[in-house]
Amino acid sequence: MLGLTSSNFLLPGNICAFIGSQTSRAIEELKFDYFLNFGTSASYQKTEIFPLAEESPIGDWPAFGDYNKGKVACERVLEKSGIKCGTIRPAYILGPKNYCDRENFIYSRIIKKIPLILPGNGLGVTQFVFVDEVALAIVALVEHRAQGAFNIAGDQIITNTGLVGEMGKIVGKEPIIQLNPDAIGLNFKEEEFPFDNENLIVSNDKIKKYGIEFIPLIDGLRRDYKNFYQKKQSKLPGPL
Repeated sequence: MLGLTSSNFLLPGNICAFIGSQTSRAIEELKFDYFLNFGTSASYQKTEIFPLAEESPIGDWPAFGDYNKGKVACERVLEKSGIKCGTIRPAYILGPKNYCDRENFIYSRIIKKIPLILPGNGLGVTQFVFVDEVALAIVALVEHRAQGAFNIAGDQIITNTGLVGEMGKIVGKEPIIQLNPDAIGLNFKEEEFPFDNENLIVSNDKIKKYGIEFIPLIDGLRRDYKNFYQKKQSKLPGPL
């Protein structure tokens, strides 16, 4: 998208910008009347007060490293630009064809009795959202040319230990859980487990005003396992 100079896009959606200069370039090179930025809930400033609403400050969250800094910078560019724009801030996204193959990473190890190494104490509390819900939210915001930030996250929260346990129930096998107490903050190892041990809970009240509803987490996991991941049981994923 960023290389299409002098093209006229009515509604560009920026899903590939990870640093502020990329967002700046998109604004400079494209013509549009509304811009939707694909942000992240990891752009919030670190806190222990939850849930985070869209008005909560964005800023430094050390555990999320350069990803946090880059996504914050993208939002800052949009704030200063004065253009008509919206930003979605999704939680961890689940669903078929995920670039991280997160669910299959866990399911395959449970089925093959391979230990899952959870970061920290395994009790970090977070939220998830399914890819179809993200898609519906994008459509709703674009249709309304909605401005501002919007958290996109399911209603329920869960720990990593709880998530693995529920996924074990779905496949009918007891997971083998090990902990890596040192894999916290910047020492988090995505190759060991796809979700970090940070507490991060956001409010989804604002996006619900646009008619977006969220499937209960376990129901969504069961649905996707039956329709997609069950077919991949024999495949052990490589590094994320």
